[in-house]
Amino acid sequence: MAKTIITPQAILSYPHLFQPSAPNPLAEPVYSCTLVFPPGTDLSALKEAALEAAREKWGDKAEAGIRAGKIRMPFRTDAAEKGYPEGSIFINVKSKTKPGAVSRYAGPDGKPLRIEDEQELYPGCLVRASVRPFTYDTNGNRGVSFALNNIQKLGDGERLDGRRRAEDEFEALETDPIPL
Repeated sequence: MAKTIITPQAILSYPHLFQPSAPNPLAEPVYSCTLVFPPGTDLSALKEAALEAAREKWGDKAEAGIRAGKIRMPFRTDAAEKGYPEGSIFINVKSKTKPGAVSRYAGPDGKPLRIEDEQELYPGCLVRASVRPFTYDTNGNRGVSFALNNIQKLGDGERLDGRRRAEDEFEALETDPIPL
């Protein structure tokens, strides 16, 4: 059975964490996001977990299948093509069930505070996630991917979607509201 791993800090992209989304009209909607790891991030625990899952599924043929490109691994290196920082590695994670979302701050019970406002988890914020590797073998496609369990916001970052807060986009026109 695959173990759960907490990822290193990543940049959140394409978040569908509060409402499921279907990648195409025929697909089942899922909760998902992309985790972008800046150059130099230690991904050894994730890579070992993915390799272990492949070995459990395909045995001694796993490593040869990976080298030959017959078994896909989840680590994408085409970051610059996607608009991410050059040299980044990213993974797409998904789940049929809604992931839990928490902040870095403790609540009254000492546990991280839950995030209920989806605007808090925007493309570009800094997160880490609880993920679990799984294998797939469908219609000639074989590989390893990661299931998304939960996500924790670690901090704010530059928005990837270019959207700005209304307070930052407009200037105040008056100092006092006009009474009605």
